[in-house]
Amino acid sequence: MSEQTNIKRYKVKDTWKDYEVTLEVNHDRLTTERAGLINSFWTGADDRQDEEDGDIVRTIVRLAGQEIICEMLEYGGADFGTDSNSYPARTATRALHCREGWGGQIEGDEFGWCGIRVVAADVQVPNFEDVTLTELAL
Repeated sequence: MSEQTNIKRYKVKDTWKDYEVTLEVNHDRLTTERAGLINSFWTGADDRQDEEDGDIVRTIVRLAGQEIICEMLEYGGADFGTDSNSYPARTATRALHCREGWGGQIEGDEFGWCGIRVVAADVQVPNFEDVTLTELAL
């Protein structure tokens, strides 16, 4: 892989349940043009971009975090630290790259076409003790 010089790290966090993922973004790859292509793939593009005050790159980083959190919840959660080469990080990154609209993988490059990789996560599904049961009147 070529030397990466324009990489920044971001945390995407759910404000209600404290789910969070840490992403590294190669800004040489995730340009405003590429971010615009990714954002326009789905409906609601303008609303998402408005949420980030018009910053299309931040919009896509936030969207990637949301996508990854949802994926992790589907598979029972995840909890791993900032070792971008760990199996869970590589698996989550590959899942993002292979999702429709994210451009796919690039052989030998962990940032893929979209320029984003997962480096940490704390996404916990509720335990039995976290839920309650209440009988409701008919």
